[in-house]
Amino acid sequence: MSRNTTKTNYKHLWKSGLPALLVLILIFVLSGPVAFGGTGAIQHQEQAAVLQQLQLFQGSTQGFDLDKVFTRAQGSVMLLRLLGWEDEALKAGVKTNFSDVQASHWAASSIAYANSKGLVKGVSGTRFAPNETMNGAQFITLSLRALGYTAAEPGKALEWCGISGLLADGEAAELIGQKVFLRDDMVAIAYKALSTKMYNSDKTLLQKLVEEDGSVSKAAALASGLYKEQPAAAVSNDPMDQIEAALRQALKP
Repeated sequence: MSRNTTKTNYKHLWKSGLPALLVLILIFVLSGPVAFGGTGAIQHQEQAAVLQQLQLFQGSTQGFDLDKVFTRAQGSVMLLRLLGWEDEALKAGVKTNFSDVQASHWAASSIAYANSKGLVKGVSGTRFAPNETMNGAQFITLSLRALGYTAAEPGKALEWCGISGLLADGEAAELIGQKVFLRDDMVAIAYKALSTKMYNSDKTLLQKLVEEDGSVSKAAALASGLYKEQPAAAVSNDPMDQIEAALRQALKP
């Protein structure tokens, strides 16, 4: 049905004497699904389930809440999960200096720890605004920092996406340009980050979380399909090769 035909039908319905409320309901139904944010209907339910399987994402009693806005507090928590530092933050006991983040706040330890590491900042010297919405450029930047791109900043998020390979230019531009950034959009970025190589490394973020940090179980990573176990290197019987391997192991930092 063309847009012009639809408009004509709406006028016909109105003139036919149908009650105004019924006409409005028909218009709503014929117009199709309501768009969320800038990307339309929720698109990343399956990716959210994978992140949950890896214990990197949690929903609520209502589900994943992918149609809800993504907040600054949630961004701090997701950053630490992608870094493999959430448990470390809980144990560190760092206190927040922000007046609007009380010790009882559910994300207080994550906000305080991420701030102490220089990974997140407040909206001022005394306020963090934990419930304010995070935008696409800001979460892309946090994901880039989890990948080791510590110099990344929101103002150059598109440029850093190109450097890191985190998102294609079109994807990044769309997310950065959205007026409303949803949990669904965050899931899309975090999921992509897991398969992106770390800065100056051949390992992906998920490989690092499994093999170096131990914050994601190997079994869960394998089940996700995003992780492939690397075959063990063949052991050489040549004495010189064994000496070289021993020296390399001894010289590791």
